[in-house]
Amino acid sequence: MIKLKGIYTIRDTRHPYYWDVVFEWEDELSRALDIPLIRVGEKYDKLYRSSISTRILNRLNFYQWKDRFLFNPSGYYIAFHIGPPGIYSFHSRKDVIPIIIDFWKSENLKKFESIFSLNKFVFVTSKEVFNYLTSQKLKINLAHLALSLPDKLMADYSNQQRPFDLIQLGRQNEKLTAFTTRLLVDFPDINYVHGQTIDGKLQMISSRHGTLGEFSSRESFITLLKKARISLLSAPGLDADSKRTGGFSPVTPRFLESAACGCKLIGIYPENDDFVHYGINNICANVKTYEEFQSLVLNYLKDPTIPDYREFLLTHLTTQRATQLLAAIS
Repeated sequence: MIKLKGIYTIRDTRHPYYWDVVFEWEDELSRALDIPLIRVGEKYDKLYRSSISTRILNRLNFYQWKDRFLFNPSGYYIAFHIGPPGIYSFHSRKDVIPIIIDFWKSENLKKFESIFSLNKFVFVTSKEVFNYLTSQKLKINLAHLALSLPDKLMADYSNQQRPFDLIQLGRQNEKLTAFTTRLLVDFPDINYVHGQTIDGKLQMISSRHGTLGEFSSRESFITLLKKARISLLSAPGLDADSKRTGGFSPVTPRFLESAACGCKLIGIYPENDDFVHYGINNICANVKTYEEFQSLVLNYLKDPTIPDYREFLLTHLTTQRATQLLAAIS
């Protein structure tokens, strides 16, 4: 069995806000697997600070050839990547078990195969991507490990006050936004909250009360979700966004987070390998028309009960993924 020695984390470096949920997964995996977090910090920044010499050595695959013949790992480290890395480094070398989020079809498969050719295992979080890469017969030991819900978000929110009727956070689907705009014309008393970038900062706007303020931290984001009755959700890679992803449309953490916060769910998403794997259709309506959308919203708003997704969510906790990861590498 492979010996796990730790989890590389970039939390001490400059990073975009969307890494915050990754850090929660790292914390949960660290506890479940009883391995430490390795804070890579300045070392990570230096390795990724491009220079003429590092570019030349990477182009010649110097570091990889050196590891191939001179490096014999005594243990292995887990490392999350949002998008596959463009170069071989300590964060993707042969003693790392990478978990790759957001792999799009435009990725250079030859480079991807080259960078991870020495790794014992390479996990991708999308079932759709896993099936695609498997069909390409790459010389990589691929495995699938789906995204998860941090265990700490599992709680009873049935007594939570919910002043917001609809909320759309993060990715905003054009069709879903158009449906909502039309709904607010027909039913102006509905309180709809969505994000809008103002002066470079993400502000939350209420259709009834105007600007609510900045909600950029992970804690404030989750608090906002708990105050909503219905969460509007969509997948990347739909409509105009398909050019960016190459048509890949993975399940995002927002589906699990919205369910955990006790929201009723309405979405627009494809019935692809990813969504079937999660069973999203069991918790989230997939609307096609405005009439269907309007009917669902009005019926959901009439119903004061908080949906119980516990049975569904228990199968998607990060601790469950820890068990699945151990089984895959054993």
